[in-house]
This record gives sequence, C-alpha cells and structure tokens, in this order.
Amino acid sequence: MENVERYRPWIILGAIVLGILIIAFVVLATIFGWWPVVVDIVLVITALLSLIMLGALTFATIMLIRTIRGTRDEIIPVLESLKDTTSTVQATAKAASAFAVRPSVRTASFVVGAGEVASTIFGRGRPRKRSEQRQQRRKEIEREMAAGGNSDDSR
Repeated sequence: MENVERYRPWIILGAIVLGILIIAFVVLATIFGWWPVVVDIVLVITALLSLIMLGALTFATIMLIRTIRGTRDEIIPVLESLKDTTSTVQATAKAASAFAVRPSVRTASFVVGAGEVASTIFGRGRPRKRSEQRQQRRKEIEREMAAGGNSDDSR
C-alpha cells in the first residue's frame, strides 16, 4: 500500500501527460485530415485482437472438454468400484443377519421368556412387568446415589 502512495504523484503526472498527448493527436488529426487512416488502423488492430481472443477462447474450450473427459474417465471406475463395494456390503449384511443376528435374537428371547416363566412358577406367582422392573432399577440407582453422596460428604 505504501508503494502506491509513493508513486501516486508519478501516476497522476503520467495520466495528465497522456491526456495532453491524446488531445494533441485529435487536434492534429483533425487539422491534417488523418481520420480515415486512423480509423483504418484502429479497425485492423481491433480485427487482429478479435482473432487472437477467438483463438484463446477456442483453446480454452478444447482444454475444458479435455478436462471433462479426463474427469469422466477417472470417475467412472470409482463409481464402478463403489457399486461393487455396496453390493459386497449388502451381501455381508444379509449373511450376518441370517447367521448371527437372528439366532442371537431368538436365543435371547427364549432365555428371557424362560426366565419369566420360571419366575412366575417359582417366584412371586405373577409375571413382572417391564414398568415394574424399570421402577425397581430406578430405586436401586437412587439408593446407590444417596449412599455415594453420603460417603463424599463424610470425607
């Protein structure tokens, strides 16, 4: 930022000199009748710059198409690999469900059911409900917390 401040007077002076030269050229071109030649020169320069820019635009378009094709060539194998991985995971999940999860759930259900039947037959004479089990567990936790709180206060 300080470099701009240091060169600011020179930039202003250059702009003023350029403005004076342009005004002088316009006056001389009007006096001597150079405008048709100036217009021809400006048209030729404009046409050449347009051709250069058209070539640059064509080159950029070709490079963009090449990049898109290269990206597509890279992405398609990755997507195919992803498809293979997905189908493998699906097959693994089905196999795990069939051979591990279902038998485990059945066994756990059988054990819990047998326990409830045994508690009904040998226990209190009626099946415990889940809500009763939760209430009993909550009371046990509250007793443990109260016992833990008392031992902390005594220290």
